Amino acid sequence: MPAHIHEYQRAPAVEQALALLERETIETAPLIPRPRMPDDGFPAAAAVVDLQELPWDYITREPARLRIGGNTRLQTLVENAAVRSVANGVLAEAAALAAPRTLRNLATLAGALDGVTDGPPELMLALLALGAQATVQGGSAAPVALSDFKPSPKTLLVEVAVDVSVDASAALARVARTRLDLAIVAAVGAVVGQTARVAVAGAGALPFVVETTVDDAPAAVIDPLVAAVTSRAAPVGDYRGSVEYRRQMAEVLARRALEAAFAKGASA
Repeated sequence: MPAHIHEYQRAPAVEQALALLERETIETAPLIPRPRMPDDGFPAAAAVVDLQELPWDYITREPARLRIGGNTRLQTLVENAAVRSVANGVLAEAAALAAPRTLRNLATLAGALDGVTDGPPELMLALLALGAQATVQGGSAAPVALSDFKPSPKTLLVEVAVDVSVDASAALARVARTRLDLAIVAAVGAVVGQTARVAVAGAGALPFVVETTVDDAPAAVIDPLVAAVTSRAAPVGDYRGSVEYRRQMAEVLARRALEAAFAKGASA
């Protein structure tokens, strides 16, 4: 454990976890296993609260919703039949890309979403494209759109829910130096009932999603969505990709993901 951490607590219940995190006497943060460890796997706080005993490790398939607890391990998402049955298995595919299996057995759904600014974005993109909702502790009790969820040390992700009451198809497209390297740019396109969405990472400071209603031929839906991605893109260049490269790849991958999502829906 890093030297800057002077206190470790394992909370046996949600109430104790929130009480510890809300202390003002010592800087405290939740210990949430992320896909990229150990360099960025520990919070920069003097005290940490281990959440692994909280009852948020589950996957349930209801008639209208797929519910995934925040403590669910990424490898469980890869292997679970209910997860693999949703939208051509895009959630399982995205979870498999988050890390090697050794780390997928440790990292949780909450950890993958908490580290999306500097970690693998594919799982967040898949959930955004499917219109997922998040339930949190320490904030509003009512579910909120995942796109509005802002991780913080005092806001804990309880679960993510995906609507499975309508037919959905989805596809993931990405560019990276190797298969398990962090994506330079990635996109997930989805058609959920009469809504088409595409979520993109690597073309801005944070992942974003755009959507429209499906009321015409696929090309008439895809073109405006891709144009919206291009308009919203504000990439920051680095050693892995220049600003122009990221902007171009955002356009290419958004179109590729949407075309594949429509094609998979047509063949289902």
